[in-house]
Amino acid sequence: ILDGIGNIIKNVKIGKDLFIVTDKNVGKLYSQRVIKSLRLAGYAGIGEIRIANGEASKTPNTYMKILGKLYDFDKYQDKKITILTLGGGVVGDLGGFVAGTYRRGVDYIQIPTTLLGQVDCGLGGKVGANLKEAKNLLGLFWQPKLVCMDMNVLQTLNAREMRSGLAEIIKYGVINDVNLFKYIEKNLDKILNYNPACLKHVILTCAKIKAKITEKDERDDKDIRIVLNFGHTIGHAIEAASKYKVYTHGEAISIGMLCAGEIACNLGLFSKEDFLRLDRLIERAGLPNKISNCLLKDITKSMMRDKKFIGGVNRFILPVRIGAVKVKENISESLIKNIIRKRIIN
Repeated sequence: ILDGIGNIIKNVKIGKDLFIVTDKNVGKLYSQRVIKSLRLAGYAGIGEIRIANGEASKTPNTYMKILGKLYDFDKYQDKKITILTLGGGVVGDLGGFVAGTYRRGVDYIQIPTTLLGQVDCGLGGKVGANLKEAKNLLGLFWQPKLVCMDMNVLQTLNAREMRSGLAEIIKYGVINDVNLFKYIEKNLDKILNYNPACLKHVILTCAKIKAKITEKDERDDKDIRIVLNFGHTIGHAIEAASKYKVYTHGEAISIGMLCAGEIACNLGLFSKEDFLRLDRLIERAGLPNKISNCLLKDITKSMMRDKKFIGGVNRFILPVRIGAVKVKENISESLIKNIIRKRIIN
């Protein structure tokens, strides 16, 4: 797909000037292939910025750097700009945020290059940046004109990045599709070893689930899309409390899913048997189930800034069985803290 991306994009009604947002790792691997394909397809005006890798880059400062470089590319504002994001979730979120705000909104195209991006971040139109206190407090909804996924690029991901993406795939099984969960249990090693048929199956299944949910609740205001945040309330808080330096997104979400599952067990919503299935799968996937390098007070402080909390009342997405979840409000703070505390190791 990457080598033919120029002709694919030509079928979308966009302008002739493309500005690529990528990171240093992905840019080194794939940027020239993409630019070559764009030029062969007739795109002459091509700009690019390569940002630092990782969640620590998803900041207002990086956002402003991208805007500065984009302004230099569009010096006289006489171009019809399309942003092209080439990378994982950080690149997609920041590049989409730039697209949604530059000149009150320009088109953008997503080319997610991580498993996490292909099953989750690259879809749905949520874009933004982190503040140091909490994740995704800056942002908006801005839908891409096109999302292109080339599974071949996944072969350059390291094992940790593959596991991180797998965490979101497990999430989809828990919230919506027991058959997907069973498929992961059966084919876990094949997925982690880049088996094309298994990857295609899980990526397409997750994309269909996310499309089905987001088309009913694009702007996350009908309590439908919120189920996609299973594991994210505590997971995001762990990321922020560790200053985005200890865990990948998927690793933090894995711990968040286990905490949410344990809360659900304590409330009598989720069976111990189903919780153990989730726990075993996360462990088999090589994902963490303990919290290190974080203080409980920092996690709870970040959690209280979660966007899903309304008027200071907590809201969690809790599993009721593998394949179904529900929104639960006003859960005992002592229960939440006790469950998080049990997972902290120093």
